[in-house]
Amino acid sequence: MSLESSLKIREFLEQFFGKGNQLTFEKVQKIPFLQPWITRLERGLPTVLPCARTTGTDWYGLAFSEQQFRGLREELAAFVGPTWSSFRGQRAALDSSDPIEAAVWELTQGKAFKFQGSLDETGKSVEIQKALSLMTKVLDRKTGGSYEVPRATGRVLRDFYTALRVGDRSAAERDLQYLRSHNRLDVINLLFLQVQMLAELQSWTEVLRLPDFPTLLSIRRPPAVTQAIIQTIYQCELSQFEPMNATRSAVAYFQEVVLPKYGTLYTNRAGSRLAEVVKSFMLVAIAGEAPNPALRDELLAVPGLPEADQLYLQNLAKLLPSAISSTTPSTTTDVLEEALQAAEIGNYDYVLFLLQDYPPSQQTVRLLLEAAYELQTLESERVALQSFDQLPIEAQAQFQSTRRNRTFLESLIGRAQTTANTTADLVPTNWLEWLSILNQNPEWERASYSARQGAQEWDVAHLLDEPGEIAQFLSLQSSVTAKVPEILQDAFPHLLSSFQKDPNFPRREFLPLYAAILDTLVFGIVPTGAGEQHFTLFNELVTILLNLGVNAQQCNDLLDYALDLWSYYQAPSTIDWGLDVVNIFVLHPCADRDKRSQLLFKVAEGIRNFANRIDEVQRNIFHSLARDLKLEASFPDLLTQKSETEEADQTSQNIFQKLKNKAILIYTLTEPVAQRVKSFLENTCEGITVHLSHDKGGSDRLRRWVKNDDLVVIVTASAKHAATGFIEEHRQNLALLRVNSKGSASLLREIQGFLSGEFSSL
Repeated sequence: MSLESSLKIREFLEQFFGKGNQLTFEKVQKIPFLQPWITRLERGLPTVLPCARTTGTDWYGLAFSEQQFRGLREELAAFVGPTWSSFRGQRAALDSSDPIEAAVWELTQGKAFKFQGSLDETGKSVEIQKALSLMTKVLDRKTGGSYEVPRATGRVLRDFYTALRVGDRSAAERDLQYLRSHNRLDVINLLFLQVQMLAELQSWTEVLRLPDFPTLLSIRRPPAVTQAIIQTIYQCELSQFEPMNATRSAVAYFQEVVLPKYGTLYTNRAGSRLAEVVKSFMLVAIAGEAPNPALRDELLAVPGLPEADQLYLQNLAKLLPSAISSTTPSTTTDVLEEALQAAEIGNYDYVLFLLQDYPPSQQTVRLLLEAAYELQTLESERVALQSFDQLPIEAQAQFQSTRRNRTFLESLIGRAQTTANTTADLVPTNWLEWLSILNQNPEWERASYSARQGAQEWDVAHLLDEPGEIAQFLSLQSSVTAKVPEILQDAFPHLLSSFQKDPNFPRREFLPLYAAILDTLVFGIVPTGAGEQHFTLFNELVTILLNLGVNAQQCNDLLDYALDLWSYYQAPSTIDWGLDVVNIFVLHPCADRDKRSQLLFKVAEGIRNFANRIDEVQRNIFHSLARDLKLEASFPDLLTQKSETEEADQTSQNIFQKLKNKAILIYTLTEPVAQRVKSFLENTCEGITVHLSHDKGGSDRLRRWVKNDDLVVIVTASAKHAATGFIEEHRQNLALLRVNSKGSASLLREIQGFLSGEFSSL
């Protein structure tokens, strides 16, 4: 190990065994059990270290590469697993505000596990130390590594965006680290992805704390990144004025504080319809260098905003004097001159507004192409290329004779297409056009880019405008799947995003489209592999379809998918998912009850196969499912015989009795999971009252529960609405548990750990 690496490890150990860890660096030197693990760390090998806190001992598994990380997961599952610990193979969700977990992140870049030891009848967790001691002896006899099959960059990005669709931060960070460690993207593009991730997860303060945040403000950014930063600033600086409708204070604060610090962000809106962006630019229209009534009127007409945001926009707009009205240039000379002046100061939104219906010339085409290049929106590209298409053939050839103009065109439509006569037709305006272009031209260079950008610009409501458009969409999707399935797979998370952002999602009319999206998901993960985010998304889509109402054949198709995926991916790490997918079909009507029961029997086989790695929570959920399906008699070996593991975990099970005669609120948007947890707790704890909420905003009922219940649980992986802040505001200093999980078993484990209160120390 180099001197630099040695110093880095030393610095890490001093920080890890420092403030917040009752095991000091000096104490650790005297504990023989820990010396092999520290030696492994110093050799750059995966290791396990303890942090003794006032609430118990947290164990951290640390790795330096994804290959090491996967190997460590297998070793920990084999030696400690659910038998001696809470380890389930999930990547740790590290808290950057905790000095110990910040040190873990800095060293491993997120390649870490976090778990606790199971308690025995005396309330201690001695067995985990024995298991870890045995593990070090076995690892020391191992040699060499294993070959790691590389993942295509497009596949990694697809998985990254899919993880964002289900709020799975751990999976998203794992993909970012893969891109980083394999040098697939440069530092700036990795930073862009990190900002998008944090904004999608609404981790606003983390965006502002990024060491490279000043750099973000000074470089050319993709529109999605700029919008994420504007969202962040609005949430952290400006949202405070909304509850009191303090519009004048908001304008003053924006003018005096926000514009001087972040003014360069507010040059171009680039057609964004995000509520925070629209409200920010309304403040620009009022508090900018000069009042901008045209921008005010444009923002008031933005479709699809929630009613509360529309009302706040209208109240802000009233601050712009009514005497100031929108105006347009009076002569063509004024228009061109204004466009040139706007381009000089970087106001490309205005360039596009002025020239979109202006008679084309080489000068106007050049200005529009420059605007499209800077705005990076499909709408601006299409306007620019339409203007180019309207030029005479000779003028087009002359325009392309200069390198700069040719480069502009190639950047928008690809090198192979610059000789086409209808270049604007290569820029889609919706998903139907995107599928049509790809179907006609499977070699389309910008298919993936257009899908990613279209997810931000397009809505899906247009599919209801004309009869037959949904059928056409399904036909084109089927054709594209046959021709270029990999491109459709890469576009999958962006297609899904468009439907999820639909204000009326989920729509009954779009049931066939949601089913097609599920088809794309399943066909994509069976040959190429699946992560936890894919299983979570599968459950969410199946729940949506069942809630909307499917016929008997469609329900059978969903069951077949579940059976196929379970057969393909059954493992200790997917037991939770298998139980949850059975639960979904238990909670909804099912015409073929035998096939539904077959799914439970298949999961039962997995539980038998992995009996030593099944914990009490999983067994109890299985028992609950069998009881609901009236199949308890079919599993005497699983339901009536207690294993040694269950006996050892009896103390842990009794922890739930702390909720006896208590009231608990569970807030999650994943309703089937909450229903199963509610059923488990009501069967386990006498006198318990379980309230469930999935409201997307505050209400009197929710306020009453938040203030009066003994425990409130927020499932943060699925709670990304105003209700989250509402709960935190009214809960104040009372017991509040945030859980970053969507599965019923993992949710119960989190509650169990919270109720334990205190784990044994070394």
